[in-house]
Amino acid sequence: MENILHGIAAFLREEKNSVTENLLQQAIEQLKLELTEEQQAQHYDLLETLLDKVSKGLLLTRQEAQELDLDYDVDKYFYHSGTLLQNTVEIISTFRLLLHRELLERGLFKASSASQISWLYHHIIYIFDDAIRKTTANFNLENQKRLDANEQEIMELAAPIVPIKRGVAVMPLIGEFTDSRAIYLSTEVIPRVVDLNIEQLVIDFSGIHNFDTNVAQQIFRIRDVLQLLGIQPVLTGIRPVIAQTAVSLGINMNEMRTYGTVKEFLEINAH
Repeated sequence: MENILHGIAAFLREEKNSVTENLLQQAIEQLKLELTEEQQAQHYDLLETLLDKVSKGLLLTRQEAQELDLDYDVDKYFYHSGTLLQNTVEIISTFRLLLHRELLERGLFKASSASQISWLYHHIIYIFDDAIRKTTANFNLENQKRLDANEQEIMELAAPIVPIKRGVAVMPLIGEFTDSRAIYLSTEVIPRVVDLNIEQLVIDFSGIHNFDTNVAQQIFRIRDVLQLLGIQPVLTGIRPVIAQTAVSLGINMNEMRTYGTVKEFLEINAH
């Protein structure tokens, strides 16, 4: 078994350039992918590096192989260029299958038993699969970072602070109101209101899509925080469903300054 591994490891080290170029082209044709020259060059460099790591991994124990950095798209080139994860995984998987066939056709399994060949295939599959697993995990991590950044931007757009005159600003609530947005209002928006020396904050509900008891509790808790900070909250855009939910929570709307619209508030408080 050891002689087989050393022989194939040596072959991969010595022939990795030609093997990579040949098998990559076969994989592209087989998958019918249309890649730019830059993308092909990037795949070539990554596959050649992966083959080098495979040649080293064949001479290691599984535990030692796990410690190899087998991530494929290490510089996140394909992620940031908008390449689908599926396409990258298919390239790796197809290349692996073609590599098995290449080793067989090169006669590197001569005088090897079926169990030895099976073990060798398993070893190569494990190494390539580990590269796929790590690549997928890194892709998902980068994707989550982008989603989190998008969510941050959405939250900023969903609750902007719009100063309308000295000491007065409007905060229109827009879209879906979630727990994360409630936390954002408490930790980011309210401190900004304080920094802007706002004395009166108009909270407009007309852009809220859904309004349930959880949303009501979060928003009216924010109202209470504003009052403790000496900022007078004014509510506009209160629809019947909002009023009903507030009443069901025991919130006395009569004690609050409310207006049908922001326009109404501005007209009444023009001076």
